[in-house]
Parts: sequence; C-alpha cells; structure tokens
Amino acid sequence: MLKDFRGKITPETWCAIEAEHRLTGNDHSAIVREILHGWALKKIEESSLLAKLLASEGIDGKAGAGR
Repeated sequence: MLKDFRGKITPETWCAIEAEHRLTGNDHSAIVREILHGWALKKIEESSLLAKLLASEGIDGKAGAGR
C-alpha cells in the first residue's frame, strides 16, 4: 500500500528528477518513490546490522542505557 507524501525539494533535485524523467519517460513520482524506497531499504539494513552488533556487545540499544 502506498502512502501519500508531498514535500518541497531543491531546484537541483528537481532538475535531476526531470532529467531522469526525460531520459526514461518514467513518471516523476515513480522516480522519487524508487529513490526513497532504496534509501529506506538501506536504512533498514543498517539498523538491523547495528542491532546485531549492539547485541553481540551485550548492549540492548535503548537510548540512554548504560549511562
């Protein structure tokens, strides 16, 4: 299920999206959705790895723990 998002972007970002649109014919929103999805997957992978590393050190990962 897709979520609706509207936001402002820089002119440089718009130009890059527009160039991709002109080269591929893909819809602007599809281009942005693909970029953000890749970023989100990377963040999920990073957080999963971080959780495993913390657990291997005996750290539960809760903010402020161990202070």
